Amino acid sequence: MKKILLSTTMLALFAGAASAEVTLSGSGRFGLDYAENRDAEVQLAYRLRINVDAKFEADNGVTYGGRIRFQNTNSTQVVDVSDGAAVIRNAAEFSPAYLYVEASGVRVEVGNSNTAIDSVALMYNPEIGFQESSFGDPEGNFYSFSSGPYGANRVGIYAAYSYSGVNLKASYIQADQTVDTGVNGSGADELSVAADFTTGQFTVAAAYADNGAGIEGNYVTFVGAAYAFSDVGNVGLNYNDNGEYGAWGKTITLYGNYTINGITLAGYVSDSDEEYIDEDGDLQDNDTAYGIGASYDLGGATLAGAIQSSFQGEMVGDLGVRMSF
Repeated sequence: MKKILLSTTMLALFAGAASAEVTLSGSGRFGLDYAENRDAEVQLAYRLRINVDAKFEADNGVTYGGRIRFQNTNSTQVVDVSDGAAVIRNAAEFSPAYLYVEASGVRVEVGNSNTAIDSVALMYNPEIGFQESSFGDPEGNFYSFSSGPYGANRVGIYAAYSYSGVNLKASYIQADQTVDTGVNGSGADELSVAADFTTGQFTVAAAYADNGAGIEGNYVTFVGAAYAFSDVGNVGLNYNDNGEYGAWGKTITLYGNYTINGITLAGYVSDSDEEYIDEDGDLQDNDTAYGIGASYDLGGATLAGAIQSSFQGEMVGDLGVRMSF
């Protein structure tokens, strides 16, 4: 009798969840990382990321869902006090979740939401190497979906609308909704907006964040344009104003890539208007940063490597494998 009841209950549960969908997806990467003037210049770098997504479509066509992420990076540091003493350990972490509703090209997220400025097209196109990095990336402070936990009761709302090649986005993030004080005691909330448009071979994009990362008076701006001159190649130009607290100041980055015989060659050059103090204590104009990289499709995974020079002329590089699943 108990077996009959259990079987009946399981059938009822699965029948009720028939329209729901829970999926796992993610990415992984591993390889060697090099940085000039680091104590250990060559290190092993790796990361595993698993996304847990759940959604269902209601009878009226509206989709409801949510995401939570489980991730471990070799540089992750977690303070463990379970044995009575504070010990820093490498550990995997869960992210806070976001929930969303989506219909007719409109998507709204709440919680550990994405942000408009971090989701704009073209912003991260200059990235190269198996770790997908670039000195042409934005360096200013602004919020994004957090892959790990955060200490405060941060909450955000994100809205996006897509139609015929046009993507409009806006987000509002409170550093801690339970108190009136934000990051650095400023009490500021971040508002960001973004838009991008693709027509034919051209894409243009722009984004702006007010009080980036909850820092009052921190304004971050991005403008980009790209042209796909063929199915296997494109070039682009990005402008980043990294805000008052960005060490790289305002940068302009020219980048491009081209694929031939399964090998994608990529590179960029970036110029900054910010000055820095060198190891001798002298004030210097930032040098131009640049990078070249290549990647090869392994049939489900990608072998990739890159060599880059920072604005201060320090060399970094990586070589490894990345995969998606």
